Amino acid sequence: MKKLEFDKLNLKDKAKLVLIEQGKFIASRDYYNQRLVLYDMVEFFAEVWYEPEGNKINNIISIELDDKRIDRYIDSVNQQKNKIIN
Repeated sequence: MKKLEFDKLNLKDKAKLVLIEQGKFIASRDYYNQRLVLYDMVEFFAEVWYEPEGNKINNIISIELDDKRIDRYIDSVNQQKNKIIN
């Protein structure tokens, strides 16, 4: 699926596509009261905004492959590795 097609979907259809049909988990990070989870969708990334306290998905956005927001996940993974090593 192309990014533009994905962007037109409602939240329920995005969730089905990302979580069940096509998405491949990459990483997650915490942002205030949200857990942000990044999935590979082949031609773009999908970022799922999940609220653990309410057990609900608040949003799913598409991110271009070269978007700088991806760096935040790299930083998060590096921090997790450092905790394990130390």
